[in-house]
This record gives sequence, C-alpha cells and structure tokens, in this order.
Amino acid sequence: MTNTRSGEQVSAQIGRMGEITNLAQQNFSLNDGQVFNIKNDGVSLTLEVRLAGMKEDEFISTTFQPGWNPEIVKEVKKTSDYTNLKWGY
Repeated sequence: MTNTRSGEQVSAQIGRMGEITNLAQQNFSLNDGQVFNIKNDGVSLTLEVRLAGMKEDEFISTTFQPGWNPEIVKEVKKTSDYTNLKWGY
C-alpha cells in the first residue's frame, strides 16, 4: 500500500471489485466508506464525483474513459447516463 499526498491509502493493483449500481435512483458509495477507482466497461462518459479529499457536499464533473481511471473516488452522484461501471480497490 502507498499513501497519496492527501493521505489516502491506494494500491496500483485491484484486489476487490464490484458493480456500480442504482445510480438512476441514488448516489453511489461503498457501505464501509472505502475509496475506490472506477472501471468503465462502456464508452467515454462524464460523471460528477466526490474525490477522496473533497468535502461531503463537494462534487466535480470529470470524464471517465474506457478502462481503469486514476481518480480516487469516494462517491458518484446520481445520474441516468451510465452503463457498465465497476468499482475496485
């Protein structure tokens, strides 16, 4: 494990993974509050996310390309414009 400059633990390898679901109804975050990376198995899309070092109500809009993306995410904002997204850490 390595720490980012903001103190979050990260690994270049993904050891745990699951699907990002229910985004049309609610924001997505992991139950235990763990930060994660996003794997996009679809086409390039823009999501609003709260990164690991951001405040509770602060989100940023950014583009997620197909494959694993480098952002360390804490929460994904509700949207109907998503397909084939996975989380991993």
